Amino acid sequence: MDSDKKNPADDLAKVLRELKAGKIASSYLLWGEAFLIREALNKIIAAILPEGDRAFNLFFMESDQTDVDKLCEELIAAPLLPANKVVVVRQAAFLSPRQQPLRILQQVREHLDKDPLRAAKDFMTFLGMVGWTLEDLRDGGWKRISQEEWSRVLEGERDENREKWLPRVMEICIGRQLLPQRRKADTDRLEELLTSGLPDGNVLILTAESVDKRKRLIKILSETGRVLQFSAAKGEARQQSLLMDKSREMLARSGKSLVPEAWLALGRKTGFDLASSTSALEKLVAFTGERNQIRREDVEQVIGKTKEDNVFDLTTALGDKMAPKALTVLRELVGDQGVQPLVVLSMLVREIRFLLHARIFMNSGRLRSWQTGMDYGQFQRQVIPEIKALAGAREGKGELGDLSDEHPYVVYQACRRAHRFSDAALIRCLQELARLDLQMKTTGRDAHLLLESFVLSFCYDKAEGAKV
Repeated sequence: MDSDKKNPADDLAKVLRELKAGKIASSYLLWGEAFLIREALNKIIAAILPEGDRAFNLFFMESDQTDVDKLCEELIAAPLLPANKVVVVRQAAFLSPRQQPLRILQQVREHLDKDPLRAAKDFMTFLGMVGWTLEDLRDGGWKRISQEEWSRVLEGERDENREKWLPRVMEICIGRQLLPQRRKADTDRLEELLTSGLPDGNVLILTAESVDKRKRLIKILSETGRVLQFSAAKGEARQQSLLMDKSREMLARSGKSLVPEAWLALGRKTGFDLASSTSALEKLVAFTGERNQIRREDVEQVIGKTKEDNVFDLTTALGDKMAPKALTVLRELVGDQGVQPLVVLSMLVREIRFLLHARIFMNSGRLRSWQTGMDYGQFQRQVIPEIKALAGAREGKGELGDLSDEHPYVVYQACRRAHRFSDAALIRCLQELARLDLQMKTTGRDAHLLLESFVLSFCYDKAEGAKV
């Protein structure tokens, strides 16, 4: 039996040695960190199937298209060419812990504007989970469901704004004639097939972000095949080290280099996330063509503005009391990028908190190395150790802890921009945002207009913009 081990690289190396020696398991489960899974999947496929056989003997099935019965039929079918056959199910939902109705409904509300069909399908899944039907809810039937019943279904949450989204999603479901979502978690046939054995040469590869280890299918996969867990690197140092290693590999293969300014720009846009950063690097390698050096302007042009970029711009505009600029950025976030007003609000709260924490650090008088206008390299070398020391001396995780636990670039940006605000202005801003959050959740007022009203009042109120 193959069980999860502490070092996934060792597990993968062992599997690749087995494949090189001609020992092919009937199944492989790869779960955990997305980028590491993708890298391992490519290596395993390459070891099982020569490139010339992949057009006919390699089959991919996506999570939302995967019917277990169809998967089983594909697994027992003979290959088109007389060679190994590989069937890959990406993000196999039937392996994951069962989602709760509240989370499904949150997905409905998140995707309703950007991807209405996905929201409608999620809503049909939600109905199946709670035992309701469209017939129960149509023609105003949803209004007859008591608040107590909604709270029971939603684990205590009181969704008092459902009149805004529920009729819309029901209209899509009815117009598309969507059927109740069939449960895809019935894996009995697949379990029997794996236990009895797949036809010689046929291989199943499953990937998943998370798995429910209590499921019988996971036990069977462990006993009959190979299970590899790829845990995300813990801690900032390990994350950066892993990303640097993978980046060097990618850049070396392509004969390219990344100038320091481009690396910082990439980190700001991707948060130094492994999957996002490596995906962005692939685009940059292709974009720069024959040129060997990737510059900052390449990153700005290829990756474009992120939500985080716009939130930086929004808080900067608030600090400079530039209402027209702040309103423009807000409209880009909500209108162009489709970010929900409540999400914008939470991002604003996060940024304002970071600015306040940065001022607390500065006001302590113990950041002796900090100088306005210093570059990021100096900041990392001189200021970050002082901040870590201050945070480490605290008795518990509190006001000084949140910012110090972030990536150094996030801390640098907060310190660099904190001088635009006074402590009092930042505290009043957080109080106003808390009031705004309550209004958005308990009243029927337009959330976008509430945000715009906040921007105007903050920029044009001299007390709010007061500096020290």
